[in-house]
Order: sequence, then C-alpha cells, then structure tokens
Amino acid sequence: MICTSRSTEVAVWWMRLGSPSAAAVKQWRACLDPSEQAQADKFYVQADRSTYVAAHWLVRSALASVGNLPPANWRFIVEEHGKPKIDRALGRSELRFNLSHTRGFVACAVSVGVDVGIDVETLTPSRASLDIAERYFSPSEVAILRGAPPDEQAECFFRLWTLKEAFIKATGEGLSRPLDSFSFSLNPASISFSQGEADDAPQWQFIEQRPSPQHVLALAVRKPASCPLTLSVCQVRSPE
Repeated sequence: MICTSRSTEVAVWWMRLGSPSAAAVKQWRACLDPSEQAQADKFYVQADRSTYVAAHWLVRSALASVGNLPPANWRFIVEEHGKPKIDRALGRSELRFNLSHTRGFVACAVSVGVDVGIDVETLTPSRASLDIAERYFSPSEVAILRGAPPDEQAECFFRLWTLKEAFIKATGEGLSRPLDSFSFSLNPASISFSQGEADDAPQWQFIEQRPSPQHVLALAVRKPASCPLTLSVCQVRSPE
C-alpha cells in the first residue's frame, strides 16, 4: 500500500436518536432501498426498527457528503462475510465505509482508499462480561479485564469488545475470524497477533471515543504506518 497523500482522512458520523418523530423516520426510510426497508421491517420492536433505519440513512448521508450522489442513489453489495461495499457500477470504488448501531445510537465511518471498521455499544454493567471474555478473548485480554477494578470492569470489557469488533469489520472477516487470534492492549489501544498470523500490526491504527456517557465507540483503520491519520467527527442532531 502506497501513501499518495500527506494524510489518511476518515470521517466519523454519529447520531443519538432520543425519540425521533414518525415523520423523521419516514423521511429516513424513503432513502433506503427495498432490501434495507425489508430488513428494517423484520425488527419486532419499534425502537430497533428506527435505529436500523437511522443507521442506514446516516451512512448514505455521510457518503453523499463526499461522493457527489444523493443519499437515495447509493447502492450496495454484500461481501462473503457480510461486509457491505459500494456497488462497483457507481464508480466510487475509492470510498470505503462501515456502520454500527445499538438501540438509540447510530454511527458510521467513511474513508478514501483505506479499510475502516467501526463499532458502538451501550455501556451496561453485566456480570456475564468476564464469562464472555474467558470464552472468546485472548488470555492477555482476560488478564487486562481481571486486573481492572470491579467498578471499571464493564467499561474495560466494552472497550476491548468494540476494538475487536471494529477490527474484524475493517478486515471484512467478521466472526469467521476467531476473537482470540489477536489481542488488544489499552492506553493506548494497539493490536498484536498470534504466532503465524500474517497481519502487520503497525499498519493498524485504533481510536476510542465516548460519544456519550452511555456509549463506547471504537474505530479501526488499516493504512500505511507512514501516513498520519486525520479524523473528522460530525455529530448529527436527531429531530424529535
């Protein structure tokens, strides 16, 4: 991978939904294609349907801001492990994106020419966090979690979880890649790989953010180590 510009630019958009009006949700839904609308209708709870619709509207708006196409004109294909990509017929192959949503909060990332992954989760205390980590995380990550003060374990778990999710979303592998085949360290966030893994840790950069007191967000960007990362953040207000 060759660095052809002075920096790698990534834009992150997020929106906290609150209680969006029916008119707002209807307007967002009108931008979605039939398959997205059908997927939205599969959610039983209205809040989950609204969150899905908002997330897909948000990524279309983010792409429209840089790709010179109206939000409703974007078309997508799905790769082998479920990662969405822009339809090649649109001629915007240089643009990459990823989206994430949890009930009441949506986020997406858009980049030019570099792989990107994003994950957002609601920070909720859970006794199951350590059990989940012991089942799926690497031994060094379990040790980090065990070493955290009890009142910080939930936040530590979700930091590691969002970082791992953002990474496998950026690679396009999804959960086909074992979560214990790579490990994160915190403060600052960095990645290492199991022996025999072909990935190159220096090409990855990770950013953690707290867009609200209740949410944890992680961004993964694969880029040349020599290219600095320029990050812009757009917070969209949800109409009530």
